[in-house]
Amino acid sequence: MREFNSYRFGAGRYIQEEMLLEDAGQEFRRFGKKAYLLSGINSWEAVKERMLPSLEKAEVEWFLNQYQGFPSINSAVKFRAEAEREGCDFIVGVGGGIIMDLAKMIALPVHIPLMLIPTSTATCAAFSPLSVVYTDEGQCVRAWNFDKEVDEVLVDEKVLSMQPQRLMAAGIMDAMAKFIEISNGKTEITLETDSIDKFSAYSMAKFSYKVLEEYGQQAYQDVGKKQLTTTVHNVIYTTIAVTGVISAMMRGHRQTALAHKLYDTLRTKYFKESAAHLHGEIVATGLIMQLSYNHNEKGIPTLKSYMEQMKMPMNLQELGLDCDEETISDLTEIIEKSGFVEDSDEARENLKNAIKEIVV
Repeated sequence: MREFNSYRFGAGRYIQEEMLLEDAGQEFRRFGKKAYLLSGINSWEAVKERMLPSLEKAEVEWFLNQYQGFPSINSAVKFRAEAEREGCDFIVGVGGGIIMDLAKMIALPVHIPLMLIPTSTATCAAFSPLSVVYTDEGQCVRAWNFDKEVDEVLVDEKVLSMQPQRLMAAGIMDAMAKFIEISNGKTEITLETDSIDKFSAYSMAKFSYKVLEEYGQQAYQDVGKKQLTTTVHNVIYTTIAVTGVISAMMRGHRQTALAHKLYDTLRTKYFKESAAHLHGEIVATGLIMQLSYNHNEKGIPTLKSYMEQMKMPMNLQELGLDCDEETISDLTEIIEKSGFVEDSDEARENLKNAIKEIVV
């Protein structure tokens, strides 16, 4: 049987409102009578008092699994079996990127209905039809692209306006990465030189970059004050929905490059050193390297200034690495073989210069 390289554009149903949890029960009932709730501990505290009365009103039963580990294959298989034993009709993930990715790994491969309720904007994981897979210990393994979209995403803006500023900053930078990384090795993407899907993703990424460049820092400040403003609303939508569509246009790949490869490398070879840092923080540092590789050195001071105002790390040392010659050599070799660097002396020299931009 032929396997088609299809597009999955994110989520079948996306709702973003201020007081959404109070009516979540009626959305749950769209998928069945009993939910398997997968949540982080802090995330559950953030939603339970507002959400549970609506589930009771809608006569929705639920089984709760409060999980603190990583999205691994072992965990996904174990929790899928648990959901079946408990007689659950659908899966609901409540939390940040780890919970979102794991909930997708449980539900989407076997087409169990899936609802996601993000409590963080640190990534677009709630929307995009892929998961980053880790070992049980937390080392990054691979990205898993699914042949089914998330069925529904419920974005409660009151919850997200209360998230730590650090999570908002990480999500802003991860979203801005799409525009810089799609251009990998180029200054611009055009319809004459690239495919329509890549050009479309690039155009949308360029739009979202401008939105976040203009309004991201204000949203960061508003969240610091626990204020839900129009700016926060717009930035939440951009970092979750718009960024997720960009990823989907590229079928979950080709919209990432050096910055995300830096993340993958640190989460595997330098896991202990980088463990304290968020996905978006590592990617943000990688964007400095990516700008250099794209021959856009003029953009580096502007990006650094933007990151500095949100207290982001900006070099490998700040990410926990001891940047001796051996470390830099290993890092260069890994990125060089990633497929994101052209097989030419010029490209390899360009990469070496780019890595120097993130070493003090």
